[in-house]
Amino acid sequence: MTRAVPTLLGMVVEGPNDVEAAELLGTFARNAEWADRIMKALADELAAHTADSAVRIRLTQALAEMPGTIALSILRQLAYDDDRPVALIASALANVLEERPDEETQDAANQ
Repeated sequence: MTRAVPTLLGMVVEGPNDVEAAELLGTFARNAEWADRIMKALADELAAHTADSAVRIRLTQALAEMPGTIALSILRQLAYDDDRPVALIASALANVLEERPDEETQDAANQ
């Protein structure tokens, strides 16, 4: 996994297969040991690509693939981003995450 995460982040940044890469990052982030690393890496990439709207949109969308609501605080911050498309997407995704049932609650209901 150590090598996979940077490769997957690169795929999100570059664009080809970004959705699949984001989904895999979300799967890896289910492991608490990796969740913080992945979230920090996503935040670092957002900070590194301030002038590239397309990259920032892909990274913002990747945040929605993170488990539970671990990306909610970053999405809330991005909802006020100077890049209007990023802000709109982040705001919409934050609303979706806020309405998403907690995975533990959902798992218990399915048993």
